[in-house]
Amino acid sequence: MASKTEKTIIDVFWRRVESDSERPAILHKVQGIYQPIIWREHGRVIELAMGGLAKLGISKEAHLAILSQPSPKWSWADLAILSMGGVSIPIYPTLNAPEVDFLIKHSDAVAIFVENDLQLRKILERPSPPEKLKFAVIFEGEAPPSTDKLKILKWDELLKDGEIYLLSQKNLVQESIAAVTPDMVASIVYTSGTTGIPKGVMLSHNNIYSVCVAIGERMDFSKNDLTLSFLPLSHVYERVGGQFLSVFSGITMAFAESIEAVPRNMIETHPTIINGVPRFYEKAYQRIQSEVKNLPKTQQLLINWAFNLNKKAPNQTTEATESMSARSQQKNAEVKNAITKQLHAAELRAADRLVFSKIRRRFGGRLRMLMSGAAPLPPEVQRFFDTIGLKVLEGYGLTETSAPLACNNLESNRPGTVGQALSGVEVKLAEDGELLVRGPNVFKQYYKNPEATAEAFADGWFKTGDIAAIDSDGFISIKDRKKDIIITAGGKHVAPQYIENLFKGEAIVSHCLVYGDRRKFITCLLTLNREMLKTVANRHKLTYKEVDELYHHPLIKDEVDAAVGRINQSLATFERIKRYEILPNDFTVEDEELTPTFKVKRKHVTAKYQVVLDSMYPEEDVELEKI
Repeated sequence: MASKTEKTIIDVFWRRVESDSERPAILHKVQGIYQPIIWREHGRVIELAMGGLAKLGISKEAHLAILSQPSPKWSWADLAILSMGGVSIPIYPTLNAPEVDFLIKHSDAVAIFVENDLQLRKILERPSPPEKLKFAVIFEGEAPPSTDKLKILKWDELLKDGEIYLLSQKNLVQESIAAVTPDMVASIVYTSGTTGIPKGVMLSHNNIYSVCVAIGERMDFSKNDLTLSFLPLSHVYERVGGQFLSVFSGITMAFAESIEAVPRNMIETHPTIINGVPRFYEKAYQRIQSEVKNLPKTQQLLINWAFNLNKKAPNQTTEATESMSARSQQKNAEVKNAITKQLHAAELRAADRLVFSKIRRRFGGRLRMLMSGAAPLPPEVQRFFDTIGLKVLEGYGLTETSAPLACNNLESNRPGTVGQALSGVEVKLAEDGELLVRGPNVFKQYYKNPEATAEAFADGWFKTGDIAAIDSDGFISIKDRKKDIIITAGGKHVAPQYIENLFKGEAIVSHCLVYGDRRKFITCLLTLNREMLKTVANRHKLTYKEVDELYHHPLIKDEVDAAVGRINQSLATFERIKRYEILPNDFTVEDEELTPTFKVKRKHVTAKYQVVLDSMYPEEDVELEKI
């Protein structure tokens, strides 16, 4: 709980350093073993970084960028910038050199922290480096020589310079922290951009702090919790929901080595909280599905028995013979119901011991909360985690709302919704169903973009761009992005995201993009799950040298046809997939087909595969629309 004297997350951080000085703040890998960094050490590194920045001439309101994968140094740089009263500019390390160049120039950054030489080269090898950029600090590896326009130094050099500087500037840290006020800009966060040019969202210290307070009230976090961080800190979801909430609640934050290492790191760190995205949960679900299908039949039967138990609740028994009195009938029914419930409970305990507990151990064995945001969670995936005893709590927010504006919690979790609005946040629906928001978490403007700012608001309400529904209890359901709604040639409205989410419950499918705006019928592009392809091939004893050979095998086509058929059964006639194409490669962040939180970049993917999409609408086919 926040103190009345605390007004920013920086106030909370430095109070945490003092009050919880010997408790673990961070876990990170050192020579293959996770090592703790206590809050006192955490704070000391940031003090030294502040001193080093001050020696370089960095002062209040200066703009500094961070271009790196998540690590303790990322957090140290960020918290040092904020404690100095500076403005932090997170940049995705997956961006290419022109994109990085644009963000540095647009944000007016005077300094940048980079992960390594690879990231630094994105700046140095540009024909015209950003004019305002004066300093670069490299986290790992050797620093190349400085240039006439750019001073380059290693992280360790920055800390050494800071240590010396603080000897003569003993009040620097306290004075800098005291000068940070709630209304100051804390960060300019550029939207990842599923469509078009990124916009710089200006978030104040009050925006960030208000979300932490509201989430702290909604969720049952404690100092005994540990979260495993594997999402990019460049994204507001992990930065606020991971880094800042860990500071606010005293949670220990463990850094995953990489997204690929997360399964191993969960077993090593035993997290109690995971801050994930649907794609993470989908992959875990699909991986377990695939593994089960490769098990011996006896084990498959045991697992299927366990999962089917939760699909059937014990029925209320009301049968009785006509000759029995009404009282006897009631008593007999009560006895039968009690016995049935006891037997069902015993079966569930056995299923948990034999199956579910073993699956939970793969997630570290201590998980009590799995947070999900950034995209809708498929119902099939939600049911899977509920069945094995892990609660996935969906939330919802945008960069412009400082991450979550609504979320479920353990006491009030309504699957299929993103929960109720946080304390202090107001929501309502526009006439067309668009969700409108206002509150202390909502940003004030886009950086150097007054036109976009004016377009984003209506009478003081921020327009989220999402079509939603709000039930009588205030639970919010997100239907789709307003701009993504498909209007067919027949005038029917189709929500592509809803259909795409249904495909996420099909193990054979990795990604789906639904298409059909102003067309006579709906089609889609599919990418396939390579691990599941191997499972299917093994089940049918197919011979192959490379997985790529399986993509157009008739048996694989049959599996995909069956998946599309199952999806179509749950759709209205005008929503059904009439044709599809299987792409030879999965979508990736590196190929700019996915955002850093693994959402499909609809505009980019559509343009990239426009020829393939058009091929599914031959002019001579006039009968297909009647199906």
